[in-house]
Amino acid sequence: TIYVDDTQCGQIKFSEGVTKYSFDCKGVNGSTVTLKHSGQYINICEMEVLVLEEDMPEKIPEIHNVAVGRPTSQSATGWGGVASRAVDGDINSVWGGKSCTHSAKNKDNFWSVQLDQEEYVRDVIIYNRMDCCSERIDGAKVWIGSGDDWTECGTIDSNGAAVISTTCDAQGDKIKVTNDANYLTLCEVQVITFEEENPSEEMDEE
Repeated sequence: TIYVDDTQCGQIKFSEGVTKYSFDCKGVNGSTVTLKHSGQYINICEMEVLVLEEDMPEKIPEIHNVAVGRPTSQSATGWGGVASRAVDGDINSVWGGKSCTHSAKNKDNFWSVQLDQEEYVRDVIIYNRMDCCSERIDGAKVWIGSGDDWTECGTIDSNGAAVISTTCDAQGDKIKVTNDANYLTLCEVQVITFEEENPSEEMDEE
């Protein structure tokens, strides 16, 4: 099933020999497109999201993931799932791909990443483990920190999703994910900032 944010856009019905499926979302507004399929693996060779030219914004901000390669830590490491795997730039969601973290215990867990500087963080995107145990992430909380203060961005209710986006819309220099009631496994964590055009530069140009 295809969703734009929380709006269902269409449902795939498999046909032998068909290599491409397309859906008309009828102009629904949204920021996240999700493909969900319960009870089976999902393999996608390419997904394209098309927008009519007249619906394109005049200025498209540059999007940056400021977490890649940054220092990380976690409550404790189990089964070789070190904290740095979540910022290695690899979104492989299968444990055997050696790109997912794993806590040592099934309660009171945290994972965190230290950013290079204070950033206005729009979203935190988590790639969930999908070869098993995808429900373990449910109930985890995403936090943004500045100095000694932490602000909760949201609580995860994944419904088995492979990719989970949590909006922060806050300033901070570190991100933390906590799970008090289960193992914590993160296959990738992206910390998203938008680089808007500098208003002062626009004024100078005029």
